[in-house]
Amino acid sequence: MEKDMITLTVIATIVLLALTFLIVAIVKQRETNRLTQRMLGDRDLLRMIDTEPDQLLSPHQLRDKTDLTLTEARARLTSLHSFGVLRVNGNRRGRHFFGLNRGLVEAPDLNLSPEPFLTVEDLLNIFATYDYRVTPQELIMSTGLPLAIIKREMKYFENQKIVQRLQRMDANGMTVHRFYVLQDPYRSDPDRFRVQADKLDLEMREILLNDNLIV
Repeated sequence: MEKDMITLTVIATIVLLALTFLIVAIVKQRETNRLTQRMLGDRDLLRMIDTEPDQLLSPHQLRDKTDLTLTEARARLTSLHSFGVLRVNGNRRGRHFFGLNRGLVEAPDLNLSPEPFLTVEDLLNIFATYDYRVTPQELIMSTGLPLAIIKREMKYFENQKIVQRLQRMDANGMTVHRFYVLQDPYRSDPDRFRVQADKLDLEMREILLNDNLIV
């Protein structure tokens, strides 16, 4: 009985340490992504990958081409990959090379607001431009906003049942395609969305401030 208790305690300690390490790693990655956006925005990073001769970029190559450290370069590429914006390929030496999940298309001039986040009117404008089916890449390219802000905003709009996120996974459980659709009644009657604009925009600003995503 005593041995069982010791075993359970050891297992619980290992699990707790693993969870703590994972949480610390996620927080550190988010902080790295936020701080390095001034050096290289996500939109410019996608453009950089697109202009590579083979449209592939490794963390080591990104480090050599920018002021990012290897850790920062790896965090930025991994974040975009984990959300389905990038795909990853490996070589025999264990090096990872990241490429665009879908061909890059520059966004039209949408005349969006100067706010450091997506307003309700911005979102309606973008959905109308992309036939009400918008990918994270299209959101990055049309707004120039960091992926972290886009993810947080779209999660909020999902919780409000205004948008719905759809995704397709591969056999290994990795996201290979992700996109958002505008739900009814907001799609068929966008003015129902607009009447909530002041309230929703204020709530979104407060959420992003509290999450230290904007200042």
